[in-house]
Amino acid sequence: MTRKKKRPQQSTSWLRRLVVLGLKLAVVGAVILLGYLIYLDASLTQRFSTERHEAPALVYGRSLTLAPQAPITRTEVIAELQRLNYEQTQQVTDTGQYRLTQYGLEIYRRPFDFADGPQMAQRFQVNFAGERIQSLQSLPNSRSLERVQLEPPYIGRLAGGSEENRLLVGLERVPSLLIETLLLVEDRDFYHHWGISFTSIARAAVANIVAMRTVQGGSTLTQQLVKNLYLTRERTLWRKANEALMALVLDYRFSKNEILETYLNEVYFGQDHGSAVHGIGLASRLYFGKQVEELDPADIALLVGVIKGPSYYDPRRYPERAQQRRDLILQLMFNDHLISQADYVRSVNQPIIPPGSGRLVTANLPHYMELVKYELGQLRLPDDWQYEGLRIFTYFDPAAQLAAEQAVQQQLPQISQDNELQVAVVVANHQQAGVAAVVGDRNPRRVGFNRAVAAIRPVGSLIKPLIYAEAFQQPGTLELGSMVHDEPLLLQRQGQPDWEPQNYDREFNGPMLAYDALVQSRNLPAVRVGLEVGVERLSAVLQQSGVDSPIPQVPAITLGAVALSPLVVTEVYSMLAQQGVHRPLQSIQAVTNHEGIGIYQRPPVAGQRVFDEAAGFLINFGLRGVVNEGTGRGLVESFGLNKLAGKSGTTNDYRDSWFVAYDHQHVTTVWLGRDDNQPIYLTGSRGALRVAQQVLTAMPLHPLQLSAPATITAGGFHPELGIRIPTHCEHARLFPAVHKKLPENLGCSGNIEEKSWWQRLF
Repeated sequence: MTRKKKRPQQSTSWLRRLVVLGLKLAVVGAVILLGYLIYLDASLTQRFSTERHEAPALVYGRSLTLAPQAPITRTEVIAELQRLNYEQTQQVTDTGQYRLTQYGLEIYRRPFDFADGPQMAQRFQVNFAGERIQSLQSLPNSRSLERVQLEPPYIGRLAGGSEENRLLVGLERVPSLLIETLLLVEDRDFYHHWGISFTSIARAAVANIVAMRTVQGGSTLTQQLVKNLYLTRERTLWRKANEALMALVLDYRFSKNEILETYLNEVYFGQDHGSAVHGIGLASRLYFGKQVEELDPADIALLVGVIKGPSYYDPRRYPERAQQRRDLILQLMFNDHLISQADYVRSVNQPIIPPGSGRLVTANLPHYMELVKYELGQLRLPDDWQYEGLRIFTYFDPAAQLAAEQAVQQQLPQISQDNELQVAVVVANHQQAGVAAVVGDRNPRRVGFNRAVAAIRPVGSLIKPLIYAEAFQQPGTLELGSMVHDEPLLLQRQGQPDWEPQNYDREFNGPMLAYDALVQSRNLPAVRVGLEVGVERLSAVLQQSGVDSPIPQVPAITLGAVALSPLVVTEVYSMLAQQGVHRPLQSIQAVTNHEGIGIYQRPPVAGQRVFDEAAGFLINFGLRGVVNEGTGRGLVESFGLNKLAGKSGTTNDYRDSWFVAYDHQHVTTVWLGRDDNQPIYLTGSRGALRVAQQVLTAMPLHPLQLSAPATITAGGFHPELGIRIPTHCEHARLFPAVHKKLPENLGCSGNIEEKSWWQRLF
């Protein structure tokens, strides 16, 4: 009897077990996958909604405002347009272009989101008459315009926690041609797949098998976005699977337009000064100096081409390689009927990037940016500003900054061979109370100790104008033509060492007029007047002028024994330039987020009056005399009479050399010294003045305009007695003075003269 074979039953049993096991594992896997998808859905949705990317604070300089009668020359406007990468053409047809006309310029200004709101592109004509703007007209209708703002220059960034640079832009601002080209090259089925595209994966697999190497990827834009935002660059199956799952979640939870907008703000485009440039908004500025709205077909083709390999196709390093990639994409655009044949021919013949572009900023500005960063820290900002970004609008003037930097680098080697000699330069627009330029080191690019802000040094004779101005406003005490005494003085105080101040030349001129004492910067008259004013009152004047550091209440304060930074000195002299009205200096005008929503706007500041109008006018007249005929007369050769006011300053043992000069718009402060406080053997006139002179030479001059208040009239003063005499007297010194009625019979000797019988009769 034969036995039955049981092997088939055993095989069926094992197969059944494997199937059951497989089903169980599939169920477990499905549960795990479902749980992981639920986790991804919760965490990824939250992160993508609120933390898509960090955006930095982008910093802009001042906007050059053009208006009829503004003291701006054609040369200045052309220089500004060149800084903004405008193209000079024979015919203006597009934004970012200008041409020279018989009497001025035709300009097609780019659109820009200014601090006070967006402005569309504008084509206009500006005509000049001499050194002023004569008129502004819109084109082509020739309508008169009251003002036009050029877009401000981009000067740098303040990190929001990462080293990524981006300017967030909404999808509505992106040209449709750019979107269509991006989808054509990177993801044709973007609006039809669920985050992953099996068609793209299959197409890429076939292409790679045929080429026997990886020549094409199958990732969708959604997958690329996930990889850029949340995953590492490692090439593993797990990372690829994770990427696909996350792409499915994003595509399920968010609209295609939200994903596309995020991609356009996230995609990497290369480096600028060590910072990664992300997003189409900043990339268009980096490579072309344009707003996103201005991109033409050639620009779009290059940007889309760079996405594949920002380093490999960098047009600044590999222009031929980048051009081949751009032209290939232009061919695809033409074949897909996105551009016409004329557009294609014109685009392939364009340079890869315009001359002078390829940098967001031409130079780092560490000292100015440090000031901006400090002020930004004092403002009340949204806690999550890093996710919306900031746009900071400042008073920075690139022309003033360039003038200051060149003056430092060219003048210091000529002034002294001492390599330890240091410098600080501050330029402020006193009409706006804004800081226009800062140099805090003999190497303007050196990051570190910023002497313009942090070097607290004795100011020497720079304090004298405050002494005289305060004396001028005390009734019946001092006038420009009053007599002061340049004579030895010994001050003895109980419990304190004797103080015997000296003039820098160790000589004494005896009695002299206050105007001459100020112009010649004599010490002893200033000390005597200062002691009459009072140390406590002088301390209060400094505080009202912007000094918030400790002020020593000692007699030596009358000779500048108070230490201030160049920035604070600039604020004090801005008050003097404003005829006695103090307004705090700031670098920041306004702050918005990247969408243009306002966060901070500097309010109009009326200012605090430190000196009355009469005293403010008199001290300005005296400081103009310092430049015309005193310690600042070295400037007259370059600028002529009555154009500038200023003051020199020198401290004990020639440790500090100061000079401050101002015209009707700008205050320029220069300090020279050593960090170890050793003597530099330079007076203010021999050292700092030479740097200030070159700064002023390189900047547009706005001649000082002194407006006398109604209480001021022409006054005659006896040159030896310092008392009022009639202005018609031959030997009278004429100065502006507070109006007062003189006796009718006052003689030229200063005495009352008896009238003859004939004068008494008539």
